[in-house]
Amino acid sequence: MEIASKYDPKEVEGKWYQYWLDNKLFSSKPDGREPYTIVIPPPNVTGVLHMGHMLNNTIQDILVRRARMEGKNACWVPGTDHASIATEAKVVKKLAEQGIKKHDLTRDEFLKHAWDWTDEHGGISLKQLRRLGA
Repeated sequence: MEIASKYDPKEVEGKWYQYWLDNKLFSSKPDGREPYTIVIPPPNVTGVLHMGHMLNNTIQDILVRRARMEGKNACWVPGTDHASIATEAKVVKKLAEQGIKKHDLTRDEFLKHAWDWTDEHGGISLKQLRRLGA
């Protein structure tokens, strides 16, 4: 077997992540083992992961792997967005760029824009976590 001279993430990461999914290595069901759970604090729907998120997730990854090695029933759960104030600010800014003022919209009209924003941006950070193997 020949080993590549450079690491190529495209050849390695997708294959292994799919293997982990296929073998349900991310699942955890209650059993007789001591439970150990960490919830990843939810990133805002307004953007992408940054180095602060990754430092936090790296520490959590180490703790969850250690718990598994100790025989605990470890579960690492990604949180999802909770910062509607930050989302609102992004939607208001996007509307302003289109010449629309929030106070000129009905509540339902504004919520439609907010849900459109969430649909477009809401899954980015979870996809990034998957690409990182979390």
